[in-house]
Parts: sequence; structure tokens; C-alpha cells
Amino acid sequence: MMHLIAYNLVRLLMLQADALRPVGQSGRLSFKGTLDRITQWQSSLWNSPSRKQAMERYAELLQWIAADVVHPRPGRSEPRALKRRRDSYQLPNKPRALMRLLPEPQKHKTKLA
Repeated sequence: MMHLIAYNLVRLLMLQADALRPVGQSGRLSFKGTLDRITQWQSSLWNSPSRKQAMERYAELLQWIAADVVHPRPGRSEPRALKRRRDSYQLPNKPRALMRLLPEPQKHKTKLA
């Protein structure tokens, strides 16, 4: 639940920073860049001597986030697909204790004469 809250707070910062950008500016804001900016600026924000100075630093943080744009990359295609299994073992889709009880699959077929 905490990961979801943190993710939404980062997205909220990105939304606030996006409002500061000029209309029609191409590109999207970088999630990773926003996380990096938060890491860099957190001590500066927490150690502000006054609320006014903290708000000024917060506004500057939003400007830095707004400047970190990921431009469109044409020709990129990364479809999701399952890779083929290299061996004939089954996938471990049950708890280990239950998997131990299952018989091992035969790797090579033997011909009976």
C-alpha cells in the first residue's frame, strides 16, 4: 500500500510540474527523473528555515521536474511476449513443498523394442 501511495505522490508532483510547462511542448515528463530530483531536493526542502523559503524551493523543484522531458523516440517497438522455454521442465507455479511431490518429467523419450 505504501508503494502505491508513494507512486501516486510522485505522479502528483509530475502533474503539478506539467502545469508549469508551455502549452504544446512536446514530450512527456520522466518518472525516473522525478524520483532523482526528489532524492536531490529532499534535504533542501526539509531543512528550510521558513515556510516561505520552503515554498520557493518547492517551486524551483517543480521547475526542474518540468525541464526533465523524455522526447518521443520514433521507431521504438517493444512488444510484450513470452520467451520460449529452453528445457522441458515445468514452471514452478505451486509452493515448493507441493512441487517436490510431483514426478519429474521425462526429458528424453526411450523407445521400447
